[in-house]
Amino acid sequence: MPKKIKKREVTKGEKIECIIAIIAMAVGLCFAGAFIVMIPDIESDSEKVQLTKAVISAASYVLFMCLSVAEAVIGFLVYRNCKVTGVMMRGFFAAVASFTAALSLRFMLALFFSGLGKDDIVQSIIGDNSYSNFIKNQAPGFACLVIALSIMIFVGVSAIVKLAKR
Repeated sequence: MPKKIKKREVTKGEKIECIIAIIAMAVGLCFAGAFIVMIPDIESDSEKVQLTKAVISAASYVLFMCLSVAEAVIGFLVYRNCKVTGVMMRGFFAAVASFTAALSLRFMLALFFSGLGKDDIVQSIIGDNSYSNFIKNQAPGFACLVIALSIMIFVGVSAIVKLAKR
């Protein structure tokens, strides 16, 4: 008679880590949606971004950053206790996503304060450039956001697979 191989039970820490990864992915998708809705305002060569769009995008960016950092920290802490490589890799990728999203902080701050109508703060953020030139030169910041969101989608899908398998 063949022997059955028992699957290792998922620990409470792993479940919490997976849930945070899934929430971070969901918030990242919401942030992507809010940012996509705001793109026409960004490309209009106007120095004004609508207040609602700016606040929602900035709030989802901050929430995305916080959850990415939380996922990274919790992933490494859970790995210390359970030594499951998948947990460590999700934590590592979340840390990479946090870092790449942080690279576009200046870009998001300029958009947020532009939405609030704080032109003096926007000018101090962008420096000597005009607002339209600043936005046109933010392709690397935008690329960093896309990379961070892509990484967190990968981390979230990995967590969903982990929970679904068990």
